[in-house]
Amino acid sequence: MLYSKIFTPKGTIEVHVVRQYEDRDGCENLIIHVECAEHRERQADWRLPDIYCTHSYGFTEDEQFQMEDYLRNNEAIIWDDWREGTRYA
Repeated sequence: MLYSKIFTPKGTIEVHVVRQYEDRDGCENLIIHVECAEHRERQADWRLPDIYCTHSYGFTEDEQFQMEDYLRNNEAIIWDDWREGTRYA
């Protein structure tokens, strides 16, 4: 599910919520995929709720910190939108 687009001087960043899963402790997690629209090889995968980057390629360290801040600031909204979207899917 395409969640949002972030417009930056370097290009458009797309944020996708890929899926929800339960970890071995029974906690819910979301997989977030972030990629540059103009250069698809620039991509990163994140896990919520712990805001952990599991994979990143092509992004600078500063861009990764900006992604982390974006996810931290919008985490509750992302979860609410995901739950709302899966309820009616």
